[in-house]
Amino acid sequence: MASPVGPAAGGDAGVDDMWMRRALELAEGAVGAGEVPVGCVFVSNGVEVACGANATNATMDATRHAELVAVDRALRTAAARGAATPDWREATLYVTCEPCIMCASALAQLGLRRCVYGCRNEKFGGCGSILPLDTFPCAGGVREAAAVDLFRRFYDRANVRTEDLATAGDTRAQRRRKAAAAGAGATPSAS
Repeated sequence: MASPVGPAAGGDAGVDDMWMRRALELAEGAVGAGEVPVGCVFVSNGVEVACGANATNATMDATRHAELVAVDRALRTAAARGAATPDWREATLYVTCEPCIMCASALAQLGLRRCVYGCRNEKFGGCGSILPLDTFPCAGGVREAAAVDLFRRFYDRANVRTEDLATAGDTRAQRRRKAAAAGAGATPSAS
């Protein structure tokens, strides 16, 4: 299960913050591309060895999560250069949202050294929120508010890939706006 960031998690809070900023930049790019805002960067010995952002909408492939996009990119780049693939056992993953069950399982197979994430994944989290599939230390909560804000911005707008939402808008966003107008951000009751 995830632990707070710090020495117990095997990390340096300043370094973790710096690389999480990079992951957030990638997630911002995903939002601009109409993707769920998840970005990630793999770092080994202080060097970025792979990065990615969600590409599920662009590819129409539900497996194109940021982590898998980054791993695939690193493998393709190494093969094209005739170089060695990254040593994942030495790598730390910085990702804006806790890896899902699918990604956590894949990362465990790679032998990842460590994972640092921004916000928890309460529906599909594979690093302890739902299932503890990680065999590597995980630390959550780095730049959590920024990661959550990206999700809110994404889900508060209409999803053009869903016909009903394209015309009606996201009902969660409508409820939030109505609550904000009613007074100081009160959450309306579900109807």
